[in-house]
Amino acid sequence: MRKLIVSLLTICAAANLNAQSLFNYSSLSLPDSLKKDADAVYHLNESIVEIESPSRMRIKSHTVVTVLTKAALHHARQRIAVDKLRKLDDIKIKIYNELGIEVEKYNKKDGSLQGMFDGMTLASDIKIFELDFPVPGLPCTIETEYELDFNGFIDIPLWFFSGSTEAYRKSRYIVKSAIPVKYKAYNFKDEPVITTEADKKIYSWELNNKAVQVRENNSYGAKISLPWIDVSPLQFSYDGYAGSLESWKEFGKWSFPFYEEKTGFTPERSAFFQSLVKDAKTEQEKISILYRYMQKEMRYVGIQFGIGGFKPFPLSFAEQKKYGDCKGLTHYMKQILSTVGIKSLPALINSGINQYPVDPVFASNTFNHVILCVPLKNDTVWLECTSKQNISGVLGPATENRNALLITEAGGVLAKTPTSNSIDNQWRSETVAELFDDGSAILNSRVYVSGEFWDYVYAYLNGQTKEQMKKALADAFGYKVPNDLMVSILNDSANGHLVEIKLAYNQYYDFKAGSKLFYPVRQYKLNDEPIKPAEKRKFDYLFNYPYLKTDKITYKLPTGFVTETLPQPKEVKSSIVTYNSKTELNESKTELTVYTELQLLKHLVPAVQYNEVANSFEAIKKDETQKIVLKKG
Repeated sequence: MRKLIVSLLTICAAANLNAQSLFNYSSLSLPDSLKKDADAVYHLNESIVEIESPSRMRIKSHTVVTVLTKAALHHARQRIAVDKLRKLDDIKIKIYNELGIEVEKYNKKDGSLQGMFDGMTLASDIKIFELDFPVPGLPCTIETEYELDFNGFIDIPLWFFSGSTEAYRKSRYIVKSAIPVKYKAYNFKDEPVITTEADKKIYSWELNNKAVQVRENNSYGAKISLPWIDVSPLQFSYDGYAGSLESWKEFGKWSFPFYEEKTGFTPERSAFFQSLVKDAKTEQEKISILYRYMQKEMRYVGIQFGIGGFKPFPLSFAEQKKYGDCKGLTHYMKQILSTVGIKSLPALINSGINQYPVDPVFASNTFNHVILCVPLKNDTVWLECTSKQNISGVLGPATENRNALLITEAGGVLAKTPTSNSIDNQWRSETVAELFDDGSAILNSRVYVSGEFWDYVYAYLNGQTKEQMKKALADAFGYKVPNDLMVSILNDSANGHLVEIKLAYNQYYDFKAGSKLFYPVRQYKLNDEPIKPAEKRKFDYLFNYPYLKTDKITYKLPTGFVTETLPQPKEVKSSIVTYNSKTELNESKTELTVYTELQLLKHLVPAVQYNEVANSFEAIKKDETQKIVLKKG
């Protein structure tokens, strides 16, 4: 009898344990507070980093995530990068239905290894392990475990404890290191639990029950709003090259030898570059001439092989192939300048629109790009060597407004790149619009564009079909869709480009009421900013770049028509945005001209000024809805 009771209790306990396990992996086990506004909820998000030496590291990842919406189905697509120094040892995936019952499982043999393709990289030893699998419906839970083995590394991956679309029941990050490491916590103050295990010091962080963190648009993103940790080794070895992240100075020392050139240009090539600048009066002029030569002769192609991801190919490679990646083109330009006695420095930088600036006091390898810095006696010239469009000294929004690490013989030195300037991004349009009594119109425009506006015009309009250009004018530039058009580039200069746009409309007016025709102020909207007032703004708002837009459009009125209503003048003025619009009717009342100027002076809006700027753009948007009303006299 006693044995029977014990057996029954054992069975009940096992059944209860199994039910408990099932419930833990069920979406039903998740509290509403975590599911609110979430596309997915992590039961567990864990990474264990084991560092054996400056060149040996293993990362063990274990996640259990319940997918709630289609937006989170990326969890059913595994993508893991591997290369000669980073191997995927194993991967195990289990799929659970809504009740937490296992319905399918996969492992490494179910996936495949594919070459990396990003549209820009010509050659790379990076491969992508891919494994896609179906799910049994939503919600469902996906458990993933895998291990990566590193035989050389520079830094340790960053770790975020929460997300802007996904909630976390438990997020755990553990670093077990046999070598000294440093760490810094951002947007939270929890210190790690530090213990020892044999020859390793163990650092453990854990944050629980983190609901979705609402992300403010046009901010610095996750790095300013979410809790995250950065851990870096004081020593590392990558592809046989030993270095240190103890400081920016030490990291720069590791990078410096990569940009030393053993052979240099031949005497003939050096003489050629010197001949290009023989009439130049200043060093700035020499730099501009040689930069334009490099832009014309070379093109960007991504090349990533081991240390080749950090070390440029020799000068002879670029000379022969006429292409290179950011490192190679920067190195090439550096050597060109050296032939005319101008010293320059490679600069590591994190490229991308409104990227979070690197921490000036915590060295970490967060860079993804290289540009060139040319320090002069009374000025500093920055060069984006991968661009065929930029002018000398103008980087563009992808690398402005942040810290770059200058690679000097004495080590790394942080320096600020230039602040974005509205004058570098100009759109100046002058149009003559001939209106006809049947409502049709022919518009002839000449548009001067520079900086980012030229990049857009070139990308959307150069070499496209008429239908593609119609769509681009409407979608990218806010134009009223024409029935026919012709676009041509009239003139290219070092500072900007003149583009002619001819448009034909069968009906140019927006609508009519009786004998009255209601026309737009112009054929496009100057203001295309999505910023709107908000009850509360916590973080600074970032525009992509400051700019200056001016527009002058002269309407030639159809015979027999008179103006009934004209747009009222409007002025908006603040420290960040200015706007002016006015209308003039000639003495004979046959021509109507609208003048408008919109200038965004700064790309960054402090949170306390957010609504002031948002309301300014709302006022501008409203002003652009005014109509020119004509009627037959």
